[in-house]
Amino acid sequence: MNPVRPRHIALFILACLLLLGAICAVAEFNKPLLGSMRWPTLSEKLGLPKQTVVIETDSAALAELKEFPDSLEIPNVLDTISAPVVAKKPIQTDTLRPVTPAKAPLQAFREALAEAGTKQVRVVHYGDSQIEEDRITATLRQHLQAEYGGHGTGLLPLVQTIPTRTVKQYITIDGERVSAKNGPVRHLIYGPKNQLRDTNLYGPLGQVAIMDTTLRKGTDNITMHIEPFGKITSANYFSQVRIWKSDSIEVNARSENILHFPDSTTQCTLEFEGQGDVYGISLETPTGVLVDNIPMRGGSGYVFTQMNRDQLTEFFRETNTKLIILQFGGNVMPWAETEDRVKGYAYSMRKQIRFLRSCAPDASILFIGPSDMTTVVDGEKSTYPMLPLMDSQLARMAASEGIAYWSLYKSMGGWNSMISWQEKGLAASDGVHFMQAGARKAGEMLWKWLEKQLITDN
Repeated sequence: MNPVRPRHIALFILACLLLLGAICAVAEFNKPLLGSMRWPTLSEKLGLPKQTVVIETDSAALAELKEFPDSLEIPNVLDTISAPVVAKKPIQTDTLRPVTPAKAPLQAFREALAEAGTKQVRVVHYGDSQIEEDRITATLRQHLQAEYGGHGTGLLPLVQTIPTRTVKQYITIDGERVSAKNGPVRHLIYGPKNQLRDTNLYGPLGQVAIMDTTLRKGTDNITMHIEPFGKITSANYFSQVRIWKSDSIEVNARSENILHFPDSTTQCTLEFEGQGDVYGISLETPTGVLVDNIPMRGGSGYVFTQMNRDQLTEFFRETNTKLIILQFGGNVMPWAETEDRVKGYAYSMRKQIRFLRSCAPDASILFIGPSDMTTVVDGEKSTYPMLPLMDSQLARMAASEGIAYWSLYKSMGGWNSMISWQEKGLAASDGVHFMQAGARKAGEMLWKWLEKQLITDN
């Protein structure tokens, strides 16, 4: 056996280094190697910026968007339930009917605000769990009502499962306070399949409470108590309560859909009797601005085309809805790992927007993109790699549909801004949702942006 000489050891070490270098070079281009095993890249070993590869992917996609500027000049939260995975396939040619957008995205809303002193003007804010507890919406509502008048929190479900920071409500059956699980059966269009119902009648909230004998044997009476939460604001005052319900249900022994109260009302008790559907209760005034907060936990905005068109059309018309806000996109980020999936989601939102426009042809529509969100990349917290592309694709979609778009991601500060918000106590440890202070800050930024657009939009 030949002895091992120093040069043999040196050659072996050199061969190992060359092999490891080759592996790192392959990893540099994100090529799979030995299954899911993770290898360091040459950039990491040489101390080069780690963000280079991510930005290269996104910047190439962003370059093709230059012909579609943000519909309104954009200044330089969400749930863990995954959205259904969209099969990877080429983007199909748009077969939706062409639409004629308004002269300006927010023109209808701006014109309606000029008449808020004599009639009701409604804003409906749909979103995912980032707006739960009336977060973001409450701040926008406060500014709009201070500027244009109006009181009331707007729409509430009969059964409140997620408490808000504006209104406390609870229900009793036969005088006994009950939990949500012991109250009326709820059906959600945006919930698990076992919470769907056999019709598309969900009302404007996308949820319905069923009053029937399943509540308690022989029981068809429910009492709902409403009172302010915390500091009194404009949202806590109302002079009428509007109820969306089946005709077979009476409220306070009356069959009318609107109950009138003194102007200074801040709390009330509603007695429901009968059997049927309760789609929502609205605390409002006959004039001024109302802003509904409608969170759809785990939702990505796909559900509107599954809702009853006639119900939505009637609601938007009766309440003079002049602005529909859609705040979605965050729940798709965990599975939007490719450019095709990002573009596919933005494309799918077009159908939802056109459906809502058909229900409310005289209303403006505003799409709010996802906030910055963090995940773990190479063992470190970082913005989801495809989030900048998602933001730009949604802006492009909004521009092509003639609706307004606000980039919450860019307003926060862009890449890795969620980490900064966490350090300042503005965002939760999950890297997704805002704390109350962060939600107020986001609401203030939205109001300042909207206020500017209402002045300059043309």
